[in-house]
Amino acid sequence: MFRHLLRPLSYLSIEHKQKWVVDWVYPLIFAVLSTALLFGLKKYGNIPLYADGAVISKILGFVQGLPGFYIAALAAIATFNKLDIDKTMPKPAPKLDIMVQGQIVPIELTRRRFLCSMFAFLTAESLIIIVIAIFGQAIYLPIKAIIPENFHTLVSASYMLILLFVFWQMLITSFWGLFYLGDRLHQPDQ
Repeated sequence: MFRHLLRPLSYLSIEHKQKWVVDWVYPLIFAVLSTALLFGLKKYGNIPLYADGAVISKILGFVQGLPGFYIAALAAIATFNKLDIDKTMPKPAPKLDIMVQGQIVPIELTRRRFLCSMFAFLTAESLIIIVIAIFGQAIYLPIKAIIPENFHTLVSASYMLILLFVFWQMLITSFWGLFYLGDRLHQPDQ
């Protein structure tokens, strides 16, 4: 059952030579730059992270509306009446391992399956960001009281790096999904 609950995250296991850059490299670069900017500018003025109306609160406010959008996009893709999106993607087609009669079998993806996997992942990731942000705001003060003062910045920067990584991963994947829905889906395969 646990495997089924985590299945929306299987998007990350889709194999394609360029996809890992979108999934991991770009978000990591943006997360490191964002975290460095937030903590680097702290010496020039107070940048609140955890308070109401602070950075985490603003991220939370932005992300809270996204699960509904992603679910609507997922429903539209799943029921979209265009036969071209049910053809296997051009070579080298992205591959995903699925379970068939107890055996793990790699399959080449169609655009529909790829996009459904992407928007299921985006829905799950937006929910994960919401939970991470809520817990971060809720446990900030108790954690600050427990941890020695010389580790406050390290722990806070690590938390922000993780939150911002997941945030940038969601945002970059969203733009990739919008490219597919708005442009690539309507072009013939070459």
